[in-house]
Amino acid sequence: MGKNEKLLVLKKVSLEAIPDGGTFLDGISFLTDKRRLLGTIRAAKSWTQEVIKEVRSARDPNPWRNSTDEEIAGEILRKIEERENAPRKS
Repeated sequence: MGKNEKLLVLKKVSLEAIPDGGTFLDGISFLTDKRRLLGTIRAAKSWTQEVIKEVRSARDPNPWRNSTDEEIAGEILRKIEERENAPRKS
């Protein structure tokens, strides 16, 4: 698993650890529950593999069909960052 794939897994885990509107205490609770932490990591790895597979198998035109998992994960991360940095609508 490459750097971008690992970062995508961590991004997914972070969303589970502290959901929208969550607090620091949610994060502490998550990190101190070993079973929940490990289960979330496993689920995030599976989710990452599935998302990459879906991107690769999307209908044409599909510029990602012959890309590596690492390249696809990098593009997904780029799109997530774009959305996170986009101006919020009031």
